[in-house]
Amino acid sequence: MSSLISTQEEDLAEAELAAAISAAVAAPDSEVLVGLGGASAMLYFPVKNDLKPQYNEGRRSGEKELVFLYLFIRGLGETIRLMLAEAQASYTHLASPMGEPQELAMEWRKRSPNGLTPIMSGLGVPRSEPLCQSSAIIRYLASRYGMDGGGGELERARCDVLFETARDFKNKAKEIVAGDYSTSGAKGAVITAGNILKMMAYMGDVGEETSAMNYGQVQLLNSLLAMDEERKGCVGELSAPLEEWLQKAAGRTGIREYLKSGMRFPNVTPQYKFDTGPMIRGDTKKI
Repeated sequence: MSSLISTQEEDLAEAELAAAISAAVAAPDSEVLVGLGGASAMLYFPVKNDLKPQYNEGRRSGEKELVFLYLFIRGLGETIRLMLAEAQASYTHLASPMGEPQELAMEWRKRSPNGLTPIMSGLGVPRSEPLCQSSAIIRYLASRYGMDGGGGELERARCDVLFETARDFKNKAKEIVAGDYSTSGAKGAVITAGNILKMMAYMGDVGEETSAMNYGQVQLLNSLLAMDEERKGCVGELSAPLEEWLQKAAGRTGIREYLKSGMRFPNVTPQYKFDTGPMIRGDTKKI
């Protein structure tokens, strides 16, 4: 009986996904989007790519395709989007403005284990029981695609050290953008930047297109991009080698294409409204 219920739930979850995609496709391109809230349907991005040869095929035989759902902002979904862009993975992405009814949003409040986004399914994860928590999703995808440092336990741990350090580094953004490095010692921006470079000394060279990036490096890229966008050149003022690394990483094929696409949403204000003003749904479809 439990197997039957599971099958029924999975079929229901598939129907929820189909309804969400249909509503997103039917939504008018002229619909005004201001950020979170007030939209008729989610945004739908059917991403089709040729996987880079240095990465593993994330989808194994008999598994469903990857579906990633997050909000219509960068937020906790951005490192995941950057990872998938770097790997040039194929997947379905749905972005929720949170104004649409749950029956057109894959019932994510009910399906998500913690009632929140992001969530992912496919690649061995049932539609009816998706994964949540951004860090858990990042590590799962890194393991599947081979973005976890090379496969050995120590390599994975070193990758994780960089990941956690890069997340901490993002918390220093105000200090770095202002150019006022008031925090001294190992918790300060200057020494942290140097330590990050040491961590990456034996990792893949992002300047070589055929090298693999790990999820710690992608998290670092996300942090640095946000700082540099807020004040151009602030990363270089802090560390010339880190600025050089940023430019190389941002210039990689999949990442470069993502950054100029309609999936790279604008920044938002503290009220989760786009800081560049309203946009229309059709703007998100630009390549």
